[in-house]
Amino acid sequence: MILSRRNPRIAELARLHRPRHRKLAGRTLLEGPHLLSEALDAKEEVLEVLALGEDAVTRNLCEEHGIPLTAVSGQVLARLADTKTPRGPIAVLSIPRYRPAGKDTLWLMVSEPGNAGTLIRTASAFGWDVAMGPGTVDPWAPKVLRAGAGGHFRVAVGDVEEAPSEAMVVAAIPRGGVPLTELGSLLDHSRRWWLIIGEESRGVSPEHADRVDLWCSVPMSGGTESLNAAAAGAIICHRLADLRSGAGNRRPPT
Repeated sequence: MILSRRNPRIAELARLHRPRHRKLAGRTLLEGPHLLSEALDAKEEVLEVLALGEDAVTRNLCEEHGIPLTAVSGQVLARLADTKTPRGPIAVLSIPRYRPAGKDTLWLMVSEPGNAGTLIRTASAFGWDVAMGPGTVDPWAPKVLRAGAGGHFRVAVGDVEEAPSEAMVVAAIPRGGVPLTELGSLLDHSRRWWLIIGEESRGVSPEHADRVDLWCSVPMSGGTESLNAAAAGAIICHRLADLRSGAGNRRPPT
């Protein structure tokens, strides 16, 4: 058991909270039993698990999957965790390679970890790839992973500077875009769709705005000025998924 939070091995793992160190090491930290189970179910490479000595559930899980387990004290767990009252386990994950499947893609340009993780979870719900644009938060940061709730392991997630030339790029704008109800006739179904969700405060950067084929907005009858990035992205992504499947063009039965 590792008891000291100053242990050199623990100090090295704690550096994985820094984006630069994650990139150099090709590893990140997963916190909690749910994310660990999601990673194992997806057959991702879990290199090591650290848990409290009395955590029998995690011990049995590691034995079942042949993963090295290190028992640690509560102080050590607190140093590695990203939450205020961690209960563990903490897993060391080898960051998966980006393997896009050629699907419609959610192209994120957001810096807030919660929004980014929720949008990755949204993409996984509708079977889209996820591309992280320039200036976007690191998708493998522990906070983004928590907000993604396992979505990272069901879709391709990776950094992309620009959309493929053959893709139709759709972007969300708070107002002035094509209402979602009118999108159907304007989308090219012969091309893949890339949906840009930009920063809430700055929107889509000028260099990427030039690449947009279609701007769209979520109609809001309640007088709210705007939705946050995660809410708007989820609504638009759902609408596009319906239109792609044809469900968005069918009238309900009378």
